[in-house]
Amino acid sequence: MLYLSGVFLAFFLAFLLITKRDKNVADLILAMWLAAIGVNLASHYLLLTGKFTQYPSLAFLGFTLPLVYGPFLYMYVKKQTGPESFSWKYGVHLAPFLICNLLFLSFYLAPFEKRVDIFRHEGSGFETELLIRLYAVYISGIAYVILSFRALYQYRKNMVQQFSNTEKINFNWLLYLILWIAVIWGLVLFANTNIIYGAVAVFILWLGYFGIRQVQVFNQPGLAFAGDKIIEDFVAVVEREEENILPAEKKYQKSKLTENSINEIHDRLIRLLSDEKPFINPNLTLNELAAMLEIHPNYLSQVINSKENKNFYELINEKRIEEFLDRVAQPESRQFTLLSIAFECGFNSKTSFNRNFKKYTGATPSEYQKI
Repeated sequence: MLYLSGVFLAFFLAFLLITKRDKNVADLILAMWLAAIGVNLASHYLLLTGKFTQYPSLAFLGFTLPLVYGPFLYMYVKKQTGPESFSWKYGVHLAPFLICNLLFLSFYLAPFEKRVDIFRHEGSGFETELLIRLYAVYISGIAYVILSFRALYQYRKNMVQQFSNTEKINFNWLLYLILWIAVIWGLVLFANTNIIYGAVAVFILWLGYFGIRQVQVFNQPGLAFAGDKIIEDFVAVVEREEENILPAEKKYQKSKLTENSINEIHDRLIRLLSDEKPFINPNLTLNELAAMLEIHPNYLSQVINSKENKNFYELINEKRIEEFLDRVAQPESRQFTLLSIAFECGFNSKTSFNRNFKKYTGATPSEYQKI
């Protein structure tokens, strides 16, 4: 019953994504992944119930479908964390699945009775091919879980260089998705087949519940995590991960900015922050601030990193805290709550305000109020 529930829900969720209004490429990738999982669970159900004698090719296809789990996960994460358009070059990730099925081409072309007989004899005649498939599944799962974690980690690490508020860019959904696949692949390595497919069925049930009830992946137009506006604002060329750990003078040694230019831009930046207070906008991005200064975002990032020894996120939230302290010290502010004043200063959540306030002052807002 669990497997049939998983099959039905997988195809139902895929249908929701395909018929979703304003669907994007990520939705289609997830829909194809869900359909593949549905077929995979159905093939396992055929084996358990002995009905593989009616659909031997479908049952056999299930042996190779785990090879698409990792690629679909990775492509989905990449589409949800980057602005680049979808390219057919991603199709190369599905090559192992296609190659593996070519290894079994003689099975698919064999007469019906012969295919059934091969099943009854547990793949007799295809021992080498089945061993290759097994190790391919192991390698694919491990490799793509690592690649997906890396893609998500790099994006989350670079968010502070682009956005002044990150609380609403909620990528917990993607993190949970990757963790689920990591757990399933752990079971692939150490558990029996029924436990593995039981976990896949539970994963589908979780996907349906969490996707619909929590982040509304299946009925929200556009990106369910960051929103179209944030994706549009994301800088197309993101600094490589290894560059982010370099000192500012090495990180920007190829920059065309002179020391005088850096000082001039920094002076303009400080005046802009002081006079116009753009940080009051809770959705302020590096691109928007750079546009106000009429410079390239990469140059602005360089100036902030080198002159302030901070990233964009830290600088803007520091200015918000300073603005908050100025306002809260005014007598007319006593009629307002601390949180309402914080929101007026550009914060968009209590968590973000509390964390940045303590980082800047060394005390929580309530502790500071008692001083």
